[in-house]
Amino acid sequence: MNLEKWYELRDKTADLSLRERAIMAGTAVVIIAFIWLQTGFADYEKKHKANLANKASLTQETVEQSNRLSELTSALAHDPNAALRQEQEQLKERLQGLRLKIGQRMSNLVAPEDMANLMKKVLSDYKGLSLLSAKNLPVEPLNVSLGSTTDESDKTNDSAISAEPQAVIFTHGFEMELRGTYFQTVEYLQQLESLSGFYWRMLSYKVDRYPNATIKVQLSTLSLEEDWIGV
Repeated sequence: MNLEKWYELRDKTADLSLRERAIMAGTAVVIIAFIWLQTGFADYEKKHKANLANKASLTQETVEQSNRLSELTSALAHDPNAALRQEQEQLKERLQGLRLKIGQRMSNLVAPEDMANLMKKVLSDYKGLSLLSAKNLPVEPLNVSLGSTTDESDKTNDSAISAEPQAVIFTHGFEMELRGTYFQTVEYLQQLESLSGFYWRMLSYKVDRYPNATIKVQLSTLSLEEDWIGV
């Protein structure tokens, strides 16, 4: 707009009455406001609505995750296997304690792998006896209940008894067949009785031709190990 048109517009405006000037000013304000609403405010409103929608979505997701966490926490608190796992751990501890006690009480027993050498060593001290044969006997398991005593209710409750944990120990037997006289045999047996770590299973004394006899001795030791290492 050049200066002439500006002056012309100014002169026309100056000729208007005060009321006409007010109407013109109001119209200009309305036009400016309309233009702003169509451009700047519309963009602002669009962004504002998008932010509100995003916030609502995040809020809903937070609520859902919180509810899921509450459900999981409740499920863990009411785990039906928790009691069973606790009982299992208690039984393991009791079984371990029993094995320890058995090991302590068996500490003075002869190890199965040492039994044969021990018998040969004892026999070598008595030249009068002859070793005819030596062999291992089948290993036999022994089941020892954890309970030291049993009341009447336990006797009538088969399920409770079967559920009682057991520790297995093994009987390792050893048999020797010897030949010699009566007094040689007595000395040998006395020597065996002076030793600790085994118990007698069987003793057989049969006279073949006097004064010689065939002596069969069965000894056993206990162990937590099943392997029989010996003769």
